[in-house]
Amino acid sequence: MTKPQEPEGYASPAMLERRKRILAETRALVSEKGIEGWSLAELAARAGVSRQTFYYAFGGKEDVIAAAILDYFEEYERVIPYRAAPGSIDRLIERIVAIGHRNLTIRNYVAALITIYYGRSPELWRTMHDVSSRPHQATIDALTAARQLQPWVDPAALAEMMVGQTILIANAWLQGRIADAAMIDRMALAVLTELAGSAREETRARIETTIRRIAAGGADAYIAAI
Repeated sequence: MTKPQEPEGYASPAMLERRKRILAETRALVSEKGIEGWSLAELAARAGVSRQTFYYAFGGKEDVIAAAILDYFEEYERVIPYRAAPGSIDRLIERIVAIGHRNLTIRNYVAALITIYYGRSPELWRTMHDVSSRPHQATIDALTAARQLQPWVDPAALAEMMVGQTILIANAWLQGRIADAAMIDRMALAVLTELAGSAREETRARIETTIRRIAAGGADAYIAAI
C-alpha cells in the first residue's frame, strides 16, 4: 500500500521553491512585457504552478508584482559589500553606486519599474517608494538623531524628494539623455544636492565636500577610497 504524502508545511522547501519560481517569472514578464502585457494564467503556466496555487500564495496581480519587486531589492541588498557605517552618507553613496551598476545591466526591468512609479496603482507606488526610500531614510534618521537637519525639514518629504531625484535620473538615462558612463555620478550628485539643501551648516559643508570629490573623480573612485 502506498503511503499517502504528508501535506506540505507553510514554509516547506517545495513551497519556497515555487514561490521563488513565481517571483522570478514575474520579474521576467515585467521586464519583457511591462505591467499590463501579461496575464496571471501566463504567469502560472511559465512558473509551472496551478492558478489555485498562485492565488493561495499571492492573491492578485498587484500583490505578486509588489512581492517580486520587494524580493529582488532585498536579495540584492544582502550581497552589497558595504564598508561604511549604517545610516552614514558614505553608506548611501555605496548603495547608489551598487544599484546603479546593477541597473545598467537590467535596462528593461528598470523601465518597467519607472512605469510602476508613475503609474495609477497606489499600492505598487507605495512598494516602489518604500523599497527605494529605505537607504535614504536610514541616512535621514541618522541626521535627525544628530540634530543635523534644518528645523523646517519634514523627514518623510525629504526621503520622497530624494527618491524622486533617483527616478528622474533613471528616466533620463532610459530616454538616452544621460549616458551610461554618467548615470551613476549624476544620481549620486542629485541625491547629495537634495540632502545638502536640508542639512545644517556642519553637515552641509561635509556633503558639499563629498559632492566636489564625486564631481571631480566620480562616485566609483570615491567609494574605492572609503
